Amino acid sequence: MLVRAIILAAGKGTRLRPLTYGIAKPLLPLKGKPMIEWVIRSVLSGNNIKEIYVGISGTVGKDFQERILSHTHGICIDSYLKKVDYGVPVHTIPTPQKETAGDILHILMERNITSGPVLVAYGDNMTQFNVKKMIEYHRKCRKKLGTAATVLLFKAPKKELDRFGIADIKKKHGLTLIKSFVEKPNISEAPSELANGGYYILEVEDVLDLFPRKKTKVEESIFPVLAEQEKLAGFVEKLPFWLDISTMEAYEKASVMAHEGLILPPPLPNSE
Repeated sequence: MLVRAIILAAGKGTRLRPLTYGIAKPLLPLKGKPMIEWVIRSVLSGNNIKEIYVGISGTVGKDFQERILSHTHGICIDSYLKKVDYGVPVHTIPTPQKETAGDILHILMERNITSGPVLVAYGDNMTQFNVKKMIEYHRKCRKKLGTAATVLLFKAPKKELDRFGIADIKKKHGLTLIKSFVEKPNISEAPSELANGGYYILEVEDVLDLFPRKKTKVEESIFPVLAEQEKLAGFVEKLPFWLDISTMEAYEKASVMAHEGLILPPPLPNSE
């Protein structure tokens, strides 16, 4: 089964300044490859993606300088992606930067996508997982339980549960349903050790009308509605690593790990 993918890469990277004054956050290098390259390779690793839409920054900002910087970052990402042959079409789409829900809706409307599954990834989340297996699990849950979305879950370190959105889950017919997410809970009050991995599959025809017409995150708007309706599945996967590169400290840690060979970008399918 081939699906579309959306990668959200329009963030300004303010917590990574001054680096991101000179280079767009998704183009910051890890072991010689931009972060966006790692994410695209991870998405393509299962040979199940037919095309990718990358949400990039447009002319959005509180003042003239911010708007020019945002626009320049978007142009640079677009220019880089046009030089690489990924084996599938990769399109860049300037977004209004209205958090994850607003930007996903904008991309769906811009490309007239009204049905079918879409895999969503965040441009600053570095990991590797079995994409093909997740898509198959999503189809199984949809067929047996009528679910509309599947979220990648991974076991977070117990001492770090207060850094993540932690899933409260239940089993139904041997499959995992998410009852809710508890954002950055006290460690002693966490409902599980399963954290949101920042990758999810949405059935567009089921969720399109759920997108609010305001600036908000998918985790705060769509997921709670689906969870209440028992339509939010959880795909639990053991990950070799998971990094949210949104701060200077996180970027430094990832750079060291990449330099020491502790993390590696997935090879492009049929090329390496």
